[in-house]
Amino acid sequence: MTHVDVLRSITLLVREQGAGAALDELRRTRPALRGGQYHDTRAVFMVWAVDRLVASGLTDVAVLWHPLTDVRSIEAWYDAETLSSDAARAGFVPATLALVDEPTPTEPRLLLAA
Repeated sequence: MTHVDVLRSITLLVREQGAGAALDELRRTRPALRGGQYHDTRAVFMVWAVDRLVASGLTDVAVLWHPLTDVRSIEAWYDAETLSSDAARAGFVPATLALVDEPTPTEPRLLLAA
């Protein structure tokens, strides 16, 4: 599955079910996001990025072309050592390079109906 395929899937899920459900689905069905090994921090980052762009009103094509969804954009928020760590692969870790007062990747939560 290519990066574009993953982005299309995430975008559709975010639009139809919300970011929390999209991440849950991604964790269940996409065990190989990059290099044959699932990376949870990358997955959370991509869902966060797509959710922000969808919420701002971008079309699906605009989401695909936006710099925030580039495969390397995560490097603006995370140092290489953290991204290559087992902890980042196994679960979401907070950004290490986030600037003060700038948006930072967060793990979406599923909203449960009352």
